[in-house]
Amino acid sequence: MHSHRSGTIAILSSIGAYSATPNCTLYCATKSVLSILSLGLSREVSSLGIKVISIEPGYFRTNFLAGGHRVQAQKRIGDYDGEARVRFDEVDGKQKGDVEKGAKVVVKMLTGTGRAEGKQMPKRLVLGSDCVGAAEGCLEEQRRELEEWREVSLSMDHEDV
Repeated sequence: MHSHRSGTIAILSSIGAYSATPNCTLYCATKSVLSILSLGLSREVSSLGIKVISIEPGYFRTNFLAGGHRVQAQKRIGDYDGEARVRFDEVDGKQKGDVEKGAKVVVKMLTGTGRAEGKQMPKRLVLGSDCVGAAEGCLEEQRRELEEWREVSLSMDHEDV
């Protein structure tokens, strides 16, 4: 890519980048890191003609959440049983996301065709209504906290600046 001064790096993140789901903190943290890695890498290689995109799907109807596909800890802490495991069981097979639609959009995005034709590739491609909701909720929470603590945050500068 470097020698050709072109190319695209696609990094697969997820809704986990926006929502720290209880009992899934490590997974969500890795997805958040991938999204930030993608943003930083994009800034590093854009002058070389290389594009970077973080593909961030919500829950798509796959077997990802199926009981046989999830790793179950041998030792469990009772206080942590329940919420996430029960939610996954309830959601499995009922995810809103359509895999075929998602895959087609990703291909169109990476090839610059269809809905992506003539548009600049986004740095973060949020896929699915649930992921849009999670991203909006994350942004709203961050904005609310920033405003609440704005005075404290702005008071950290040296007096001579």
